[in-house]
Formats: sequence, structure tokens, C-alpha cells
Amino acid sequence: MGHIFIVTTGLTGILNASFEMARRLQLAGHKVTLGAPRPVGDRVAAEGLNFEEFPFINVDPAPPLPNTAGKLRRMWLRFVNQKQRRAAALESYRPYAFKEAVGRLNPDLILIDIELHEYIFAARGIDREFVLLSQWYSTWRRPGLPYLLTDSIPGRGEDGTPAAIDAHWETVKQQRTKMFRKMAARSFGTDRRSVLRELAKENAFPYEYIQENWWPGVFSYSGLPAISMTPFELEFPHDPRPALHYVGPMVHEGRVEQAAVSHGGEDIEELLAETKASGAKLILCTVSTMKAGDTSFLRRLFDAVTERPDWRLFVGLGGKLDPSTLGGIPFNVHTFSYVPQLRVLREADLSINHAGIHTIHECIHFGVPMLVYSGKESDQPGCAARVHHHGLGLMADKDLDDAGTIRRNIERVLTDESFKDKVLAMQLACRGYSDNGTLEKTVSTFLN
Repeated sequence: MGHIFIVTTGLTGILNASFEMARRLQLAGHKVTLGAPRPVGDRVAAEGLNFEEFPFINVDPAPPLPNTAGKLRRMWLRFVNQKQRRAAALESYRPYAFKEAVGRLNPDLILIDIELHEYIFAARGIDREFVLLSQWYSTWRRPGLPYLLTDSIPGRGEDGTPAAIDAHWETVKQQRTKMFRKMAARSFGTDRRSVLRELAKENAFPYEYIQENWWPGVFSYSGLPAISMTPFELEFPHDPRPALHYVGPMVHEGRVEQAAVSHGGEDIEELLAETKASGAKLILCTVSTMKAGDTSFLRRLFDAVTERPDWRLFVGLGGKLDPSTLGGIPFNVHTFSYVPQLRVLREADLSINHAGIHTIHECIHFGVPMLVYSGKESDQPGCAARVHHHGLGLMADKDLDDAGTIRRNIERVLTDESFKDKVLAMQLACRGYSDNGTLEKTVSTFLN
């Protein structure tokens, strides 16, 4: 048994996943500590786990310039002070608190979020055993595997041909190379990528492991061992990157969720009981990462369900959208600032979601088919495409579909039993990772 230090960004999705990871590792006899550059200690403490908080990482390490300086003056100041500014930017990125915590805790293994480049370089510099931790499907370029930020599906349409997939990777590479070079030139070496390269050099991090120009962030890594908290069964068919270990979704079913009251003043438990008693289909729509402009989609969604009294729509607005901007709310629609998602998914017949990876995994966990209206941010297009490809639901377009199309999509997923069957088959595959102790065995391999 060993002491495992799990270090993530602390953002909600991966934080919840790390809770489940910690639970499983503790049951296997390991000691677990969590760390993050965000003030989430109260949430971690509520789970009975130890926590190390690190300073927030500023994605722009460049020292500030006088607000009163004009554009040319600011450029001149960057030029004449470039050596001092690069030194100051590098100093701001040296993860002293992380190194101190590692020295004090003396963990046997560190699992480091692949977005936390500062900590990855530092762990190498102080010669500590570490493994990359990813919450995403493969971000690495492999033959026949589309770039994760696109909704291309292999074998489907012109975008799904091998030549088109390869050409898209090349386009992304050229675009990001051009972007990074421009940023480095304009900042005179104080942009995030340039500073991180200096930090890698300072920690004697082998540059051949750094794979540039891909998402997320400014670097990816080849060769280094990595753990993906996803099921390989939901990937597109491909030969995975060497040393990439799929350990399945980490759904923390026991997480504490706050009670919810709708904007109409109804208690969510009462609404769930009423829906069940009526025999109506329960549809959960979560739009936590959608932009304010997506009120148009919600209005169309409301229009789609208003003609179906046998449907009940629960909508979580993520605390970002004001329900008063949505116009009249139909009788069979209930809006909430926040929805206890796991609680509602236990009862739901359908999830309408924005293709957030953790929401998708939670739908699979509870056997709920999906209608995916991607938020079109980050990996959401790629996640939506995987759901569609494997028949766990439909991928649709929030910017194009009118109320009639949305209604037909909902009806299709609710009535076509093949969607439910395939979700349940995927649920069984995901449970296999937990039942077989895949995470625990993988971690033990690194400890040994």
C-alpha cells in the first residue's frame, strides 16, 4: 500500500471524479491526499479527505504594464525590459508550494492533471514518481482518430474519411504553431508557453516528451504514462497511445448534493414524486456551461415540450441564466438555478445535455439515454460525436434545430428502445472497470 497524492485543477468535474478515485484507492488500502490550485478545501473536507491548497495559476504570467501607457509605449517597455520581465514571469511560475508539499508529504506516487504543466515539470525536477491524469478521451494524434475538439465521426461523411481527419490535424498544428509564435513575439517571451518551456528546461524535463500544439493548454505529452478516467469502449476505434491506461469513469455516486427548489417555489422531491405518479416521462436538461445567448435554444426547447403534457422537463440553469429572460414557462417545465443531477438522473428517462464529459458518464452510470446539444466548447463536440456513434443518444445542433426538430428528437430517443439498450450495455462495460479494480491494479503497477 502507498500514499497517493492526486493533484488536479480543482474544477468541479474533475474534483468530483477525484473524490471517487480517492474512495476506491482508500478502500484498496492506500492513503490519499488531494491537492489543487483552488480554494476547494471545504468540499474536500466534507468527503473526509486531506487537502493541500496551492496558489492560483495565472494563465498570463507577463508582469503588468502601466495602464496609462499607449500601445507603442507598452510594446517599447516589453522590448527594453524583456530580460527582467522574463525572469519575473518565470519566478511567478515556479511551484514552490507544490514542491514543499511533496517534500513534506513524501507520497509514493503523484497523479497530476495533464493541464498542470508547472507541477509536471517540478515533479520531474525533484525526481518524484508521477503519472499524468486525464479526464478526457484521447487528446493524442493517432491514425483514424479525429481531433477531440471536432464532431467528426470516422467513416461518416467527408469529414470522417482518413484523409480529412489527417488534414484536420495538420490544420490545427499549423494554426496553433502560428498562434504560439505570434504570442511569443508580441510578449517578448513572457507568454505562458514560452515561460513553461523555460520552466521545463530548468527542471531538466526531457523535451522529447513534450508534444506541442495540441489541446488542452499549450503542451501535451508523449511517452509519459497516463491514466484516462474514461472507458475505452466509448472511444472511436483506434490503436491507443502507448502507456495510456483507461480506468473507466469515476462517478462519485455518494457525493453530497444540495436540495433544490424551483423558480416557481416547488420542492424538487415533491415534483419528482408528482412526475412519477402521473406516469409522465421525466426529461432533465442541464445547460451549466451554455452562454447567455443560448436562451434562444431554451425557448425553442420549451416550445418543443409545451404540446406534450405527458413530458416533464426539469432545467438546471447553472446559476448563470435568469429565468425571467426565458419568457413564459410552460406548466410542464420546471427551472432551477441548480439541479442535484445525480438525484434526478436516478429517475430520468432522458438527459438533454451540453456534452460535458462528466455528465455523459453520469448518464451512463444511471442508464439514461441522451439528446446531446453540444455547447461547442473544448471537448464537447468530440464527446457528443462519441455518444452518437455508439448509439447512446443523438447528437443535434442547438443553433440550427427549431422547436419541431427538437420535439422529434426527444420523441425518437424516448421511443426507440435501441438507445436505452446501448446505454445499458455501456453501463455494464463501465461497471466492469470498477468490478475488476482496474484503477487499483493500474496504480499498484506504478507503485511496484
